[in-house]
Amino acid sequence: MTINLPTTIPQKSQWQLLESRWSCDSPIGTALSPYSDAELRTELERLGTPFEGQRYIWEARAKSPSRKVQSRKGNVISRYTSRKMGCRMATESRKAEFGAVVRYDCDGTTREFYCQPPQVRMSVELERKRSDGTVTVYQAPTPYTPDILRLTPYGIYVDEWKTEQDLEKLAEEYPRRFFKDDEGTWRCPERERHFAALGITFCLRSGNENGAIFVANLEFLDDFLCDKSAPLTDSAWRAIERITSASCPMTLGLLLTHAYPDKTPWNESLLVETPPDAFLVDDVYKAIADQRIFVDLDYDDLSEPEDVVLCNSRAQLDELQFNRPVPKAVSDEVSFGVDMGTEFVFKGRLEVFEVSFVSSESVHYFEQQSHNSGLMQVSDFERALFNRQILLLSSQPSTDKRLSQIDGLTDYQIVEGKKRFLIVRDLEAGKKVRCNLGPRQIQRIRREVRAAGGSLPAQRRAATPKRRSGGRCQIIPQQLDLIRETTERGNNSTNPSGAASYRTYVELSEAAGVEVVSRKTYYLHRQKFIDVKARQGSRVAYNEEPAIWYLHVEDKIHGGRPFHRVHIDHTKLDVFIKIRGKGGRVFRKRPWLTVVMDAETRMVLAFYLSMHAPSTISCMMAIRAMVRVFRRTPAIIIVDNGKEFHSDAFDNLCDLLRITLQFRPAHKSRFGGVMERLFGTTNTKLIHYLVGNAKALRNVRTVTRSVDPIRADLMSFAELHGLLDEYFFREYNLQVHPAHDHSPIEYMHLRFALTGRRLKRLTPYDSYFYILTCVPPSKGATRRLDKQMGVKVGHVWYWADEFADKMVRPQNLPVLVDMWDVSIVYALLNGKWVRCQSRLLMKYRKLTYVEWGYVMYEVRMRMHGEPDEALENTLYAVLNGHVLPDVASMTEATRQVYGDARLIEDHTATQKEAIIELPVTTPAELGPPEDDSIMRIPLPKAQKGRFKLNYNSLPTSRPV
Repeated sequence: MTINLPTTIPQKSQWQLLESRWSCDSPIGTALSPYSDAELRTELERLGTPFEGQRYIWEARAKSPSRKVQSRKGNVISRYTSRKMGCRMATESRKAEFGAVVRYDCDGTTREFYCQPPQVRMSVELERKRSDGTVTVYQAPTPYTPDILRLTPYGIYVDEWKTEQDLEKLAEEYPRRFFKDDEGTWRCPERERHFAALGITFCLRSGNENGAIFVANLEFLDDFLCDKSAPLTDSAWRAIERITSASCPMTLGLLLTHAYPDKTPWNESLLVETPPDAFLVDDVYKAIADQRIFVDLDYDDLSEPEDVVLCNSRAQLDELQFNRPVPKAVSDEVSFGVDMGTEFVFKGRLEVFEVSFVSSESVHYFEQQSHNSGLMQVSDFERALFNRQILLLSSQPSTDKRLSQIDGLTDYQIVEGKKRFLIVRDLEAGKKVRCNLGPRQIQRIRREVRAAGGSLPAQRRAATPKRRSGGRCQIIPQQLDLIRETTERGNNSTNPSGAASYRTYVELSEAAGVEVVSRKTYYLHRQKFIDVKARQGSRVAYNEEPAIWYLHVEDKIHGGRPFHRVHIDHTKLDVFIKIRGKGGRVFRKRPWLTVVMDAETRMVLAFYLSMHAPSTISCMMAIRAMVRVFRRTPAIIIVDNGKEFHSDAFDNLCDLLRITLQFRPAHKSRFGGVMERLFGTTNTKLIHYLVGNAKALRNVRTVTRSVDPIRADLMSFAELHGLLDEYFFREYNLQVHPAHDHSPIEYMHLRFALTGRRLKRLTPYDSYFYILTCVPPSKGATRRLDKQMGVKVGHVWYWADEFADKMVRPQNLPVLVDMWDVSIVYALLNGKWVRCQSRLLMKYRKLTYVEWGYVMYEVRMRMHGEPDEALENTLYAVLNGHVLPDVASMTEATRQVYGDARLIEDHTATQKEAIIELPVTTPAELGPPEDDSIMRIPLPKAQKGRFKLNYNSLPTSRPV
C-alpha cells in the first residue's frame, strides 16, 4: 500500500477551470429545466452544430442508455434517480462516473445529461508486432460508447470518466493515444478529432476532478436543494442573519448551538411552531443550499459541523480560502526538504532561485544570475508551495521513500547503542573503561561518533549497531530460475503440492546439470512465485489480500448522516426450527433472515424472517418493516448482486422513493463488512446459544444422534422471531458500539440533532406505500383490461367496480399482486391504484403468493388440453386433494407472525401512530389451524399416476 500525503494542491484540468468559471454565474441548484424540442433546435443552431452532430444528440435523447452497465473489475454499479432529468440513470463507478452524475444533477450549468449515449465507430490507431520484432501501425474502425453526453449553454460535451489509476495504466500501455498534457489535462486525440467533427467537445476526465468532499456535500444538501423542501421563512432567516452578521466567520457547530431545540421525534412529520426569533437545524442547511450563507464545499465536510467555517458573504469566503493554513504535510516538507542550497522557481518565471538561509520565521533566497536577494515568511512560503506558486527543482522523495530510509530498531540495538554511547563518552573524558569490544571496533565507533557532530541524538544514533544484513544469497541464479519455472508450471487449477513441485524441480535440475537445493530452501523461495488466484481462484485470493485502509477524510464509506447509506442483505441462520404445516405435518428447517442496517450508526432498522429463499418479496417486506417503524426511507441502499435486488419491482420502488441503489462488486465481501460483522455477532451472541443450532453440522461425519440438532426440541417460528426482535431492538441497538462509543439508537439521535430531521425523506406508511411494496406478476407487469371480465393474472380474472365506468376503455394496465392474499391485485387506472378481487379465490385468500405458485403449477399440468371452463373444478380438486410441497406449507407460519405485526394487510384505516420500537411478537403455541383455513384439510394419501411429482426439482422461479 502506497502512502501519499499531499504536499501541493492538485493541479486543475482545463475542464475544472471551465466549470469553476461557469459556477460563478450559475451556482448549484439554479439550472433551468431541460430543453424543449424547439429550444434545443434553436440552441444547436446558435452553437453551429453540424447535421451529423445534431442527429447524434437527438438519437441520444431518444435511446439513452444504449447499453447495460457491467461490473467486471470490482467497480460499483449505481442506479440514481435524477431530479433534473426525471428518470433513472445507471453508472459504472462509484467515485468517477457516479460523482459526475451527482454534480451534473445539482449544478447550475448542465441543462441535460445522458448516461451511456449511443455507440459510435471511430478510426483508432493500433499496433501489431510481428514475430521478427517489427511493429506495424494501422488504422482500424472500433466501436466506442461514451459515459455521459452533456448539454450546456456553453456547448455540447461528451465525457469519459476513469479513475486516475486506470488513466495512468492506459498512458503506460498506449502512450500515443492517452497522455496528460502540461496543464494537467488528460487527452485522447483520436476521440477528440472524431467528436470535433460532430461539433461536440470530448473530455477525458479523471475521477479526482469530481472532488470527493464536494460530491459528499452535494449529497448532504440534496434534501434541501429539491423543490419539495420547505422554503426558508423570513423569521428563521432573520434569526440566522442576526448571529452570522455579528460572528462570521464562525464554525457551523457554533451556529447550530443557537438553534431552537426541536423535541419532535425524527420519525414524525409534525412541524413544531418555533418562536419568532428562532430557527431550526434544517433552516441552517436550507440557507447554505440557497447560498444565503457560504461554505467552502470543496474543503469543509458538512457532516462534521465542528470543522466547517461559515461566511456571510462570498467575498469573506474568498478571503478565507486564500488564508487557509496549509496541511501539516506541507510544513513537514518545508522543514525537512527546504534548506541551504535548495533551488526553486516561481510559477510563470524562468529565473532560478536558491535558498541561502532558513530560520524559524523566514526563508532567505537569492536569484542565481543577478544575485538579487529576497525574503519570505515561512507561512507564505508554505502556502505558495501548496498552491503551486513555487516549484521546487530538487526531487521531492515520497513518504514511502522517507520511511524506508529510517531503520526500525530492535530492543537489542537500543540497549547496545546506549552502552556504546556511554563507553565512548567515558573514553573521551579520559576514563578507563572495561568492555567486551575490541580495540579496532572501539576506534571505529569513536570515529563515527565524532563525525556525527555535536548533536547528542546523532551521536547516539552513530553508536547504535547496524542491523545485520543476513549475508549473501546462498543459491546461484540458475537454481533460482529452475525454482521459478517449476512453481509457475503449477500455477493452474490442478494446484500441485509442494512435494510434487519439488520432485519436478529435482528432475529439471539433474537434466540441466545444476546442483539441487534442499527441500527447505526450495520451499522458502517457492513462496515468491505462487499465484494464489491462478491456483485456487479469485475468492481465495481476495481473502488473502491486505485490507484497504482509507487514509483520507473524504473517503466516507459509511455515509455522513443517519439513513444516508443503508445495507440490506440475507443470511441463512445456523438454527433449526419446527413449523406445523397442512394436516398437522411438522417441518424442521433453517430459516432465512433479511436485515436492514444503517451504516453510520450501525443501527438495525428492520429485519424479515422467512422460510422461503430470498426473493423480491423479502426485499419488499424488509422495506415495509423499516418504513412502518421509522416512517423514513434512506438515500442510498447498498446490496449485493442477488437476482432479487436486480428485479424491476425493487428498482421501481427505489425509483419512486428516490433511493439510489449501489451494488457491491461480486465476490467482494469487504464492501459489506458492516453487515458481515452483524451476522457474525448475531450468531455468536444469540443463535449459537439456542437449542437446535447447527454448529455440530460443520463436521457432519462426527454428528451422532445425541447431538443432532434436527432431533432436538426445536423452537417455533414465532419464538425465533420474538428472540430476534428482542435481540436487535432491545439489546443490540441499546449497547455501546465500538465504532462510535455510543449505542446505535443514542448515536442516531445525536446525528439527527446535528444533521437535521430532513422531513423530505419521511414516507407515510399508508395504503399507497403498501401497494408500492407489492410485487408485479410474472410474464410482464401489465395486463390487458377486459370491460366484461376485468384483468387476468395467470388463469384467474380480477374485477373492480371502477372498470364498469363508461369512460374507461380497454387498455394495458400496470398490475401488482398482494403476496399474502392471492384474491387481491392492484391495477393502475387513470393514475390511481384500484383494488381488484377474484370471487373465485375468496375462499382461499389466506394462500400466499408462494403457495399459489405451486398450486398453479399443478393446475397447469391438469388443465393441459382442457377447456377454460374446467378451471374452477380443477382448482378445487388441486387444493382439496393435493399435497403442497414443504416450502409452500411453511409460508403459513410467516403469515401468522407478520399478520400480527400489521405488515401483510392494509390496516391504514385503523392503524395507530408508529412508535420507535417494533413490538415483540409473543411466541404462539402450535395448535390446530383455523376453521376457515384451507390448511385444515387432512393429509391425503399420496396419489398414484401421472401427477406424482418430485417437488425438490420443480423450477420454483418459473413464471406463475
